[in-house]
Amino acid sequence: MTSKASLRAIIRLKLEANLLPREQAGRLWAGPGAGEVCSACDEKITKKDVLYEWDYAGSKINMHLACYELWNDLRRRRPRRT
Repeated sequence: MTSKASLRAIIRLKLEANLLPREQAGRLWAGPGAGEVCSACDEKITKKDVLYEWDYAGSKINMHLACYELWNDLRRRRPRRT
């Protein structure tokens, strides 16, 4: 998996580009992965990984547990000004 600093940068960029939602996840499902692609890091979520999944705007959001935790922290922060 990607380093925490790199993952933080990827998620921040995806939030700024509106590729990930800033809204809190609604009903959330958690369980073992089954080859889904993580919406945050774009890596596969294997059965050894914990999958977090929820519906957003008509599509599924899938994340590794670590990606979800970083996303949940970063989404609450104000976007950086350029």
